[in-house]
Order: sequence, then C-alpha cells, then structure tokens
Amino acid sequence: MTKPTVPGAHMRAEILEQPEVLQRLLEHADAALAPIARIGRACPFAVLAARGSSDNASIYGKYLLEGQAGIPAALAAPSLYTLYGTPPRLAGALVIGVSQSGAAADVIAVLEAGRRQGAVTLAITNTADAPITRAAEHVLLLKAGPEQALAATKTVTAQCAAYAMLVAHMTDHAHLKQQLAGLPDCVREVLTLEPRLAELSESLLNEARVVVIGRGYAYGAAHEIALKLKETCFIEAHAYSAADFLHGPVAMIEPGYAAIVLLNHDETLETTAEVIRRILHQGGQVLCLATQPAAAALSGMGNRAALTTLALGAPPSLLSPIVFIVAGQLLALHLSVRRGHNPDVSRGLTKVTVTR
Repeated sequence: MTKPTVPGAHMRAEILEQPEVLQRLLEHADAALAPIARIGRACPFAVLAARGSSDNASIYGKYLLEGQAGIPAALAAPSLYTLYGTPPRLAGALVIGVSQSGAAADVIAVLEAGRRQGAVTLAITNTADAPITRAAEHVLLLKAGPEQALAATKTVTAQCAAYAMLVAHMTDHAHLKQQLAGLPDCVREVLTLEPRLAELSESLLNEARVVVIGRGYAYGAAHEIALKLKETCFIEAHAYSAADFLHGPVAMIEPGYAAIVLLNHDETLETTAEVIRRILHQGGQVLCLATQPAAAALSGMGNRAALTTLALGAPPSLLSPIVFIVAGQLLALHLSVRRGHNPDVSRGLTKVTVTR
C-alpha cells in the first residue's frame, strides 16, 4: 500500500470514485450476469458466502433474493466447511461467494463444496485471476480498480449493486433495471453532502460507543456503517434491526447515548420512526440519515434538540441502502481524521484477511 501524505487521502479518493465505478459495472456486468440469472431463477434456495464488508453486502443481497426473486437465502457458516468438515447439502442451490481480494479461503471452500455437489456457483470479486475465480463456474469482476485504503468503500457499493443487478435479471424486473441506471447519479448527490457529513461527525467526536439501526433492505447498510466506525474510528459500534433493537438492546439507551438511524421510505418507515421516538424518550441522541421522502415523517417528532436529520435525496427505496453506505463512509472518514487517526492504515488490520 502506498503511504498517503494526508490522513484519509486514499479512502476519500475511493469514496469519490464510486459513481464512475458503478457506471462501469452497469455497462459491463450484464454479459456476466445474464447466463447465471437464467439458471439461478430456478434454484430453490441460495447460500451466500462472504466475510467483513462483503458479508454486509450479502445481507443486502439476501433481502433482494428473498424479497424480489422469492428465493430463500442464507448466509453461509464457512467454518462448517473448513474446520468441522460438515458442509450442508447444496445440490441445486445458487451459491454465491463474494470477496474483494478473491483470496478468502473459507469463502472459496463454500464455492468449491457447492460446485462438487452440483450447485450453481457465482464468484463476485474485484481481483482478476484470484483463487475465487477458479472455484466458481460463473464469475463477475467488479472492475472497481485498485483499492488502497484499508477500509473497503467502492468495492462494497459495487458488490451491493451487483446483487441488485443479478436480481433484476433473475426477475426480469424492468423497473429495477431502470432504477439501477440512475444509481450513479444518486451517489453523486450524496457526495455533494460531504461538508455537512464532516460537520455532523463533530457530534460523535467523544463517543466511545454508538448503535447503528436499520431495518429491512437497510439492515446490511447498518452493519456496514458500524463496521466502518469500528475499523476507522475505533468506536464500539453495534448494528441492529429496528425490530431487534426493541427486543432488549433499547434498555442500553440512557441520556446522551448516541444512535445513528437509517430511515428509508418503504414499509419499514413507521416502525423505524417509532424506535427513534423511544431513543429520544430515554434521553438518547439520534443522527438520522434519511431519504428525502422519509425525512418528512419526522416533522412531528418530539425532543428535536436531540434529533439531527440529514436528507440524502430521493433514491429508489430498494437502492437506498447503497446511498446510506456512502453517507456512512463519509461520516466515518471525517470522524476518524477528527479523532486523530488515519483511516487508510487502521491498526491491527491488513487489507487482505485470509481465514479458514
């Protein structure tokens, strides 16, 4: 990794590349995805294997496959393949392995087991000729370009977009394909909010812990933002579904406790807004990243002094999680630098992590 001269220079540059990365993906991925989409739509279930940020993108992929394609999808338990030697039955399944580096040994093991058993296998990676490309029958290269910052940014949003493109092909969802064509512009709009996100990072400057809450399609985005805060700012950040949060974790909220809430203009809006009310009622501080249509629902919210809302434009609700992730990347970047860290060279981590 080239040592940056300015803390966060690599991460910021790669965040800003995302509209162009997504545009390239939209232009070239159809040829790779169309064949597997035709086969995959007949699969009775799907298994998704990934680690780290790729796992968070796969949570989003799980919702898309189940909610749009109607295919039950599970996140793989790779240790069953690599350590216990007891892989489940995968015959007939759609098995997708996602790895930025393409070197994740446990993700590769899931793909290999699936291929041996007769599953339909797809590898999604940013690295040509990586081991993962030889483990799967079908391969989608993200072609996002080198990622020098330790924290994954452009590869994560490209992985999310790849899942959405795959599902659009599997379902012949013309409207989703049309929405995907506008995704680069949605991301460009969020990037214009960088000064405001930098300003908002000040509110988290002295926080040692924070919860990140999102529900439904935004659940994976909540996990990804929490991960960015952990690895770049060293904050104890935990992600929750808005529903799960009310089943116990809400008891943690006390005066001053910080929460980041993702509010989407879909069927999760009402229940997520209710979580915001509960947090405010218990004295917590809420930073709400909301789509413009969803932000209007907070107009009558009490304790406005403890609630800060940033509207992120009006992306399609299915693609809003990608926009949330970009906003979270910028928030983590500026918070990390404000806290005196360099998010390009986080402590205790390497860019490529290989586990079994």
